[in-house]
Amino acid sequence: MKLDLNRVLELPGEADVVTADVDLTTVKHAGRPLFTAPVNVTAKAVNRAGVVTLDCTYRFTLHVLCDRCLAPLELPVDRTVSHTVVREVNGEDDETFLVAENGCVELEELATNDILPELPQRYLCREDCRGLCPTCGKNLNEGPCGCREDSGDPRMDVLRRLLEN
Repeated sequence: MKLDLNRVLELPGEADVVTADVDLTTVKHAGRPLFTAPVNVTAKAVNRAGVVTLDCTYRFTLHVLCDRCLAPLELPVDRTVSHTVVREVNGEDDETFLVAENGCVELEELATNDILPELPQRYLCREDCRGLCPTCGKNLNEGPCGCREDSGDPRMDVLRRLLEN
């Protein structure tokens, strides 16, 4: 969806608010879709004395698995990102401004660029998640599994004894 900012860019004091749903269901994390529903975007453009700011508020729920124990997680997110909008940038491409070519901004591209870099690299159900037993696969957050603890490589016994002292 294109957001037309021509009127706001031309008239100081002008403002415009647009609410839309943006489809980001093709974005995946660990082979699974991050977004199972469209991302709700509220974009508010304001021209204050010739300087146009675009505040985008994104509301969505991430559906992911804990990276340690594979428990399903639903993480509601409400994030606002501000941009200074210009028609063109003189000289080098400056990433401090949002360039509105022909006075328009593509909302799907903007949402992707605003949301994805801010997402965590890994997801945990809780900070002290114990993960899965490497032998039987039981979720260790639910209690011990009863597997015999592996003493490890016998060649490392000398180093283990050093660490015990």
